[in-house]
Amino acid sequence: MQLSRRSILGAGIAGTATALLGVTRGEAFAAARRKPKNIIFCVADGMATQTLAMADQFQRIRDGRQSYWTTLWNRDDVHRGWQDTRSLNSLVTDSAAASSTWGSGRHIWNGQLNMFPDGTELRTLVNLMTEAGVRCGLVTTTTITHATPAGFAVNCVQRDLEPLIAEKYLTSGVEVLMGGGDRSFSAESRKDKRDLYGDFEKAGFKVVKSRDQLLGLKSKKILGIFSPSHLPYSVDRDNDPELAKKVPTLAEMATTAIENLKGSKKGFLLQIEGGKVDHGAHANDLAAMVYDQFAFEEAVKVAIEFAEKDGETLVIITSDHACGGPSLNGAGAEYIDSTAGLATLSNMKSSYAPIMEALGKSPSISLIQDVIETKLGLKLSGSEAQGVMDAMAGKSPFALADFHKSSGGTLAMILGNHTKVCWTSGNHTSEHVVVTAFGPGKEAIAGLNPNVKFFDIMLATKGLKWSNPTMDFATAKGHYAKLRASLDPDWLELYASHDDCGCHGHE
Repeated sequence: MQLSRRSILGAGIAGTATALLGVTRGEAFAAARRKPKNIIFCVADGMATQTLAMADQFQRIRDGRQSYWTTLWNRDDVHRGWQDTRSLNSLVTDSAAASSTWGSGRHIWNGQLNMFPDGTELRTLVNLMTEAGVRCGLVTTTTITHATPAGFAVNCVQRDLEPLIAEKYLTSGVEVLMGGGDRSFSAESRKDKRDLYGDFEKAGFKVVKSRDQLLGLKSKKILGIFSPSHLPYSVDRDNDPELAKKVPTLAEMATTAIENLKGSKKGFLLQIEGGKVDHGAHANDLAAMVYDQFAFEEAVKVAIEFAEKDGETLVIITSDHACGGPSLNGAGAEYIDSTAGLATLSNMKSSYAPIMEALGKSPSISLIQDVIETKLGLKLSGSEAQGVMDAMAGKSPFALADFHKSSGGTLAMILGNHTKVCWTSGNHTSEHVVVTAFGPGKEAIAGLNPNVKFFDIMLATKGLKWSNPTMDFATAKGHYAKLRASLDPDWLELYASHDDCGCHGHE
């Protein structure tokens, strides 16, 4: 189906008149005199407002300056807003449904990508943009087949089917793909033994698998895969010379993506995702979360600096949902210990994953104390180390607390004695998330935006309008039960990714 390049959306005086009649933000955007040629949509996956706040506060402690994102808030040329994050079936969304609201303009059932439980597939933002001649790219620190990048581009009955999502990218129209996920492309890892790398090369993609191959790369189509699964946490990458040499930063991937997408007559659409912020929050891992927040903001800086020079680029910066409920708590007399608690981040050189690997299955109290001190710079008491040891043996001191009884949850609660940072859970939360925008059309994000509105806002930059079908919760719930019963277990197993990131869950 072809779209009209000139829809009912007007411009100039006509646009002002329609705005007075109460048009949507997307329509008002299309009525503006000056539209962006390019869109860079930056997503700090799972970023709670407190995550942003603690990153800023810690950077002031460590470096004596604000975090990059918060510096944008003080600029007169930047607009600020908020975003509602619900899905079709819950006030608490997962990343698939969240990204699909941007990708289709409709609320989607958690776990699905741009489709309803009755099998109705919705037209995606990438599909509509590429049809209009816009070049599209997706960059992430998760697997490139993960929910957030995929939500812009593909339809899939279940987000877990990452090898299938990899196949769908071949015909999606996306020309630049960067992240992790070798297991979904390599013939050695795929259960069907399909050499998807070869298929992408036949389709004109330059396939690269290391930082050296990526930097300075010039190619119209790029598939950059830099890890078997997700990319490592920034705190681990930055403290491991071998990882740093092999794996590019999100800012480096963003730079290469922009350099190879820019110059198109119809402009480009690029999604940049700091996906490991979410993973760190799920793990209640303060160092993992905050240092990946810093890495994300470095990529945002790349986007903003390009937009400042280009003058035709809209940069939208937000999150798909919050995660973990992290918060720096008041501690000590007159709360004097709180600042020192957050400052302990300065000595943290590892995420939880290498810590758990070093501890093994049955660690002693002394080993737990030594490993935590070496990797996080914190000295646990004997009773604190005992609590960690008990949790690893399935006997958490928080056994009756569903959100804290895991070994990782218990470790985080105990470390909170030192960091003064505590968590509500290892799950997503329902809070509204912040939105920041720079460039032509930035006014469209002001106020509290339903997440589905960003689809309209982005389409309107090209004078386009599209309305996908709708479905209410009651109807979707009835279809979802039938859908789950109808899926072929063998087919699901063939395409299952067996994701172990802990960033989502299904019954």
